[in-house]
Amino acid sequence: MYRKIKHFPVFIALLFHGPLVLADVSISGYSSIVAGKVTSGDKFLADYPKTGIYDNDWSFSPDTSVGVQLNADINDQLDFVIQVISNGASGYDIELDWAYVSYQLNTEFSIQAGRKRLPLYYYSDFFDVGYAYYWIRPPVDNYTWQISNYNGLSLLYQPELAEWDVLFNLYVGREDSKNNDLLSMLMAAEVDETWKNMVGIVVEVSKGWIELRATYMQGQLDRTVNNIVTDEDVKQEFSGISANFYVYDFIILSEFNEYERPQSNIDVDTRMLSVGYQFNNFTPHITRSDFHQDLNQAGGDEKHQTISIGLRWDVNKTTALKIQYDRVKDIGINIPVLGDADAISLGVDFVF
Repeated sequence: MYRKIKHFPVFIALLFHGPLVLADVSISGYSSIVAGKVTSGDKFLADYPKTGIYDNDWSFSPDTSVGVQLNADINDQLDFVIQVISNGASGYDIELDWAYVSYQLNTEFSIQAGRKRLPLYYYSDFFDVGYAYYWIRPPVDNYTWQISNYNGLSLLYQPELAEWDVLFNLYVGREDSKNNDLLSMLMAAEVDETWKNMVGIVVEVSKGWIELRATYMQGQLDRTVNNIVTDEDVKQEFSGISANFYVYDFIILSEFNEYERPQSNIDVDTRMLSVGYQFNNFTPHITRSDFHQDLNQAGGDEKHQTISIGLRWDVNKTTALKIQYDRVKDIGINIPVLGDADAISLGVDFVF
């Protein structure tokens, strides 16, 4: 889980103690202020990892967030990055999202050590930065996992390949989540989750109007429910591809992922397809996302899909206003999540 920092001012002061006072330090940030409500049905799960839930009353908590990032260039090769975030869905506690040291080995290779976002999805690194995409939030059925960060090492390789931008990211690590938000809500019990021995690779290539990304991760899972061990050293795998196209004023975004846990007979497919059209400062868009899990030995058959229609208005270079309508169909028989729902959301995103 995210590490919570109760004494944030003291923590920041410590960062500037010693060598960091000689570093080139920059501070940036982002925020999303979003209000929404369910217009049909009872509840809408807008943020799976943090369990941001809308009901029939207007609320700002499920999607509202603010993040601050500090970058310290110690020298030409060594950088330090830390990012803290506060989410309404998590009670506005200040949580540690990034905290790592990066060392530039040469012009193409760098190595990073510390806490980072787990790069399973295309939008993993900037999931909370609403200004970076045209939705109110990334498609909910495609971003449903209980673990969002990892602590470990990553090696980045960025070669020059003709006119293509290329990135290879190899990483290893683990994450321990005490009383995991999503699993504890779904199981109505205290669930502790550990993803360990994770080894993953991400490959990204882009050129002009096309972006392609492939990702793979394997590792092991430990889980306790109400302090009773239910899973230990369970192998799991995640794979995904995404392809984005920018043709004239059209934007076509797609992502397809698969999660497997053979020992538990769990096989989950998620996918999304989105089309937007940008004219002047306005971008209307429509998206469909799906989550599909067949009946397994544990009795799970979770299935849901969402159709989203929205509009983004870029007010200026740092601020965007958005409105979005979501229709959720929850068709799982043994594991319905929160049922069918329609919801409306309005928000403002900005960066600073």
